[in-house]
Amino acid sequence: MEEKVIAFYDDIAPDFDQEQDEFGFIRVPEREIALNTIKKVAQANHSVLEIGAGTGRFTMEIAPWVRKVTAVDISPKMLDHMAAKMAQQGISNIERICGNFIDRTFDEKFDLIVSFSAIEYIGEKEALFAKLSNLLAPGGELIITTAHNTFFRWWGRMGNYIRQGIYMQAYSKKIMRKLISTNNMEIVEITDLCLKSIFTKGVLLFVHAKKL
Repeated sequence: MEEKVIAFYDDIAPDFDQEQDEFGFIRVPEREIALNTIKKVAQANHSVLEIGAGTGRFTMEIAPWVRKVTAVDISPKMLDHMAAKMAQQGISNIERICGNFIDRTFDEKFDLIVSFSAIEYIGEKEALFAKLSNLLAPGGELIITTAHNTFFRWWGRMGNYIRQGIYMQAYSKKIMRKLISTNNMEIVEITDLCLKSIFTKGVLLFVHAKKL
């Protein structure tokens, strides 16, 4: 699976930002809730870890608010595009790391860990949340968006499988609450959004949690 993810995102890296803009019905509300929440909690002395940072669509927004961002992504081509943005905008407090987050060793604790529509590519849910908790400093905060496990989203995941050859994970609120609570964190906010109606739940899950 890892090789498929790398190959897919390396291939679409030049057009990734434009493609994401075409999904504004998901990306705009995702961006609004995530960045509004981050702006409230981020401090100038904070060290931030971003998982699945890609071309830096969120990274470039967060970096001016904090001391340092460690941006991890599995695709070298995506990170190359982030580097070009950094040079263009004169941003120097982002450390880019190419590799598998689960396998990577970090030598520091982080005040804030963020991830946006990325953790669904990580199959080991228990290992993922154990590592997230371990990397958070006491009182540190976790802000993520990910696929919400709904019937409507299942069809989207099948479409993704046809396109990428990868069947992504998805999270229910119940599972997310359990993963948070069993890893020494507490929920600050959890909500679903995007394509939400009286008949269906939103296809995206937003989670804000705090390390105890």
